[in-house]
Amino acid sequence: MEQDIKKRLNRIKGQLGGLEKMIDKKQDCNEILNQLSAIRSAINHLGSLILSRETACLKIKKGERDKLIGLLNRFIKNKLA
Repeated sequence: MEQDIKKRLNRIKGQLGGLEKMIDKKQDCNEILNQLSAIRSAINHLGSLILSRETACLKIKKGERDKLIGLLNRFIKNKLA
């Protein structure tokens, strides 16, 4: 799972670099906003992955862990939206 986290982080870094280039080139606002949306989504997925990893260490039943992950993901999605 650690490798997945690093892959996602590298992807986000690339997206941020692309965003910076888009801004420097004064690209269309819609394209920039689409890139921002993609970055936000990637960060949300990274957060979910980290939560999944952390909750896997908790000594709770799998069904309860899945429920907790779902609740936390919804909370994060609402806070970041």
